[in-house]
Parts: sequence; C-alpha cells; structure tokens
Amino acid sequence: MNAKLAILFLMLTIGTAMPVLLGIRDTFDVQLANLHTGYQPEQPIPYSHRLHAGYLNIDCQYCHTAADQSRHAGVPNLQTCMNCHNTVKGNTTESKERIALLASKFADGTGVEWKKVHNNPDFVYFNHMTHVRIAKNGEGFTCQECHGPMENEGVAHQQNILSMGWCVNCHRTWNEEYKKQGWEPAAPLNCDACHR
Repeated sequence: MNAKLAILFLMLTIGTAMPVLLGIRDTFDVQLANLHTGYQPEQPIPYSHRLHAGYLNIDCQYCHTAADQSRHAGVPNLQTCMNCHNTVKGNTTESKERIALLASKFADGTGVEWKKVHNNPDFVYFNHMTHVRIAKNGEGFTCQECHGPMENEGVAHQQNILSMGWCVNCHRTWNEEYKKQGWEPAAPLNCDACHR
C-alpha cells in the first residue's frame, strides 16, 4: 500500500513539475498556433491593412498574388510594394521612415522577414486556391470569412479560431446555402479533405 502511494505521489509531483520545468505558464502555451485568436506578432514594418485594403481599396490579391494559384496566399515580394512606393513616399515622418526602410531593404536585396499570422498545424491541409476560386465565382465567400475585416484593421492579427470545428461549421453553413440556391453541396465534410 505504501509503495502505491509513493508511486502516486511521484507521478503527481512529476506531472505538476514538468510544465513548470518546460516553461509552460498556462494552457495558452500548449494550444495549437491556429487557436490563438488575437495573435499578433510584431512585424518588422507595421503594415496597415486599414490603409491599403480599406482606405486605398487595394484588392487582397494584389499583394497576396498566390492566393488563387497555390495552397498558400504568401506575402508580397518587395517589388510589389515598390510598384507604388517608388513614387509614394509617405505623408508623416513615421510613414516616410517606414517606406525608406522598405526601399532600403529592396535596394540591398535583403527583403523583409514578415512573421506569419495565420498558421495551421502541419497535419491540416488547407488550400487558399480552392477557397479563393469559390469566392471568384460569386458565391459570396470572401477572404474576410476566415481573416476577418482586415480592411478595418491596422497590423494583421488572427481574428478567428481556425479550429477544426470552426471550419466544419463553416462548410456546413455554406452547404445549407448551396441547398437553398438549388445547388449541390460543395464544401467537403469528409476527414480526408483536410487531413491528408
């Protein structure tokens, strides 16, 4: 009996100590990256989606050119930025400094190392191309469905949980919409659509 209590005590001690030893402070630290609603890494240049996508009404795919051609939307190369910023130098001291940094990174070829905001685990297959092409067919689906109203935001942050349940519910909702339109449901609900 004492041996069983000693083993139980040892297991509880290790179970309690391991998270502390591993530096895990709370459950947020052990969640998958795609569950971090509100996640907003500090970017090398605080790019404003509110200015570019909102006020200037630049289409998402002007910068994220791979979104309709690839699994990943990608971030723009600096040539895309410099298409405008060769002539647009900014109105405020802060914007002039940021654009000057962008131009210097372009001139010396080092580029800007943007930090990924929306990140699915490796075991999830997500294809931007499929979703963007559905949107282009006028079926009502937009980038904002997953990414939120980026045109109203400053620096990008994750606005939705992007969990399996969240995605499945979205597919179910769209399938119901397809049925109302008299179309065949097209959003897959089978496991291997996303887990390949």
